Amino acid sequence: MSHLIKIFPSNIEFSGEEDSSILDSALAAGIHLEHSCKNGDCGVCESTLLDGEAEDPLGRVYGRGDKVLTCNCKPKSSLQLHAIYYPELQGQVKKIVPCKVNSIELVSADVMKLTLRLPPTAKMDFLPGQYINLQYKGVTRSYSIANSNEADGIELHIRNVANGQMSSLIFSELQVNSLMRIEGPCGTFFIRESGRPIIFIAGGTGFAPVKAMVEHLVKKTSSREIYIYWGMPLAKDFYSALPQELDEKFEQIHFVPVVSGDDPTWGGRKGFVHHAVIEDFDSLEPFDIYACGSPVMIDASKKDFISKEMSVDNFYSDAFTASK
Repeated sequence: MSHLIKIFPSNIEFSGEEDSSILDSALAAGIHLEHSCKNGDCGVCESTLLDGEAEDPLGRVYGRGDKVLTCNCKPKSSLQLHAIYYPELQGQVKKIVPCKVNSIELVSADVMKLTLRLPPTAKMDFLPGQYINLQYKGVTRSYSIANSNEADGIELHIRNVANGQMSSLIFSELQVNSLMRIEGPCGTFFIRESGRPIIFIAGGTGFAPVKAMVEHLVKKTSSREIYIYWGMPLAKDFYSALPQELDEKFEQIHFVPVVSGDDPTWGGRKGFVHHAVIEDFDSLEPFDIYACGSPVMIDASKKDFISKEMSVDNFYSDAFTASK
């Protein structure tokens, strides 16, 4: 059974099936509501129910005034929701295309840089910061695109997850010219147009979408002030020299690496990466902030930044959740 779902304040309407999540119904209709992990962990898709009833996977029913996760709640009636809708993504078509491995490079002990080449007729139109679903030997996993949309092909940064099905395949047997498939583009993590300075915060391979967005800003010769904060457990875990190179080349780009673990070889900033941001700025009110990493890091950043006068409307995030 289908129900009418209306989104405010944009006044967008679409039909939602009772056996599909609100988000899946919206995406099927070409309507891009804010989301990230799509499995109920990150909270990015949280919206306010203005009217009607929705049900979560545990059978809990939500009504007027309740907060719901559109990625896992299904409509039980016609709904009215206060949710963020992105016209920038209107017309963007998700598709599945074949690709071949162009190169494989081990850039650190547990991170592989994978570049994929697409058929000439299968160019993927994505916004820097978005992700794709990578399919190989019956396994599907989501990875952020690590290159700007001006570049050819797709670059991915893949961490070797203990007992991870996809990462085990990639680290043990993937070869140049191996055939894979990608589905995308996906997600609502992309640069919002404004003249405000930007703070990027990355944890681990959360650097991948940050790299894509910064490269895009550089290529379009943006004059926006850019601060890149990248956190790793140990100094040896930093797998790219690019942010330091950009810091040295461009006056408006600033790179701050932060190590959270006990590393006697490290003489730079230490602690949680978002704490470095708090230490460096008296107020975060003037900034657009983009955070990519674990749900714990993103949640802590958002809560602590609000205490530094950050507007939640200027905080954008993409949560990485490890899958076996």
